[in-house]
Amino acid sequence: MRVALGGSIPHVDVARGMRAAAQGGMDALRVENGEAEMHTTPSPYDWDRLERAVRTLVSQQEILRDEVAALRGELGERNHRIRSLEMQLLEANQRRQDTGKRIDDLIAQLDQLDAQIAGAEPNA
Repeated sequence: MRVALGGSIPHVDVARGMRAAAQGGMDALRVENGEAEMHTTPSPYDWDRLERAVRTLVSQQEILRDEVAALRGELGERNHRIRSLEMQLLEANQRRQDTGKRIDDLIAQLDQLDAQIAGAEPNA
């Protein structure tokens, strides 16, 4: 008894049996005398090389993910430092303005005292 396989698979020709399957690199199933035999043929694809490439890519992706996380951490720290420095700058500017106002007030008081002294001298 022979079962026809591969009719819907274009690269397996049932008439040629195992040769066609071997050329296509596919596993072939042959049923003869009611017994099924599975024959594995060498694959035209280099699965080991593909697996190594995928592992390498996964490894690189993990390294890049760690680098991105580290860079985001550094960026967060820098943003925090920038905010801190901006606050210090605002406080320093406010102190400068307050100091400038106090100096102006002191100058005004000195001018007033000079005017009082100048007005008091002719009487003495």
